[in-house]
Amino acid sequence: MKRNLKVEIFYSFDEENEAERKRRSQMTLEERLKKFEALQERRWGSDWATRPIEKVVSYEKTDW
Repeated sequence: MKRNLKVEIFYSFDEENEAERKRRSQMTLEERLKKFEALQERRWGSDWATRPIEKVVSYEKTDW
């Protein structure tokens, strides 16, 4: 399968947020649900929908 990748460089978080908002607004409901499923599976494992999720907080620290 051939994938078309697009790289964009943003000069501010606001500019990036606006581009992401626009991209998401163009997604269909099915595409959004598939994206949600992929994120849940990545974080909680493949059986995330059939077992209780241990509620934990995770964060990332940056130096800027």
